[in-house]
Amino acid sequence: MKKFFLLVVIVLLLITFSDTDMLRPYRDQLYELIQDNVPSVGDNKDAALRKIQKQLLTLSEQWGEEQRAVLEKASSSIENIKKFHRNYCINNDFNPILFGDPLKQSCVVIENNYDNLLKP
Repeated sequence: MKKFFLLVVIVLLLITFSDTDMLRPYRDQLYELIQDNVPSVGDNKDAALRKIQKQLLTLSEQWGEEQRAVLEKASSSIENIKKFHRNYCINNDFNPILFGDPLKQSCVVIENNYDNLLKP
């Protein structure tokens, strides 16, 4: 109980003094951590979507702009992710912009989180 109380106090202090340049990076990291690990109540689909978007964005930083644009469009909604997964990961359709190792890595990211997208 003491740890939880301490965490609440730290979060409140961080929110209170987060306007300073010194604390802003830590505040942003804390917000990302909370957003990734504490999904909305009963809504795991949105948490899985955010996780896929974040991981695909991290992957696409090492690739070109066109590949990044394809992944951003593919991860813009749950339906787009399902469609991308069906077309390029399962049916092995050819994507002229995203192919080879980048496509395989993208499919791995989607497949790791795909079960959470299907949950009601």
